Amino acid sequence: MKTTSYFEQKLLERPEIQREWCRRVLSNPLKVAIQPNGRVSYWAAIGEYENRVLRVIVLEDGETVHNAYFDRNFLSRLKRGLEP
Repeated sequence: MKTTSYFEQKLLERPEIQREWCRRVLSNPLKVAIQPNGRVSYWAAIGEYENRVLRVIVLEDGETVHNAYFDRNFLSRLKRGLEP
């Protein structure tokens, strides 16, 4: 898995996020969306972490992971039709 230095720094700040979870989100997403800047966001629930939804963002090349974080409001936005 290719990553940016920004992602590596964020993993240090967010030790609860596991690299394997990021791989899983990318290979089996609940949702995928292209951001206005060309980056791609992937979302998936992480069963081992109370089914919280992890968002993983890759660069425009489609493979380099740039960021990952738990998206607290994703499911409520999705239910209300606010997710693209």
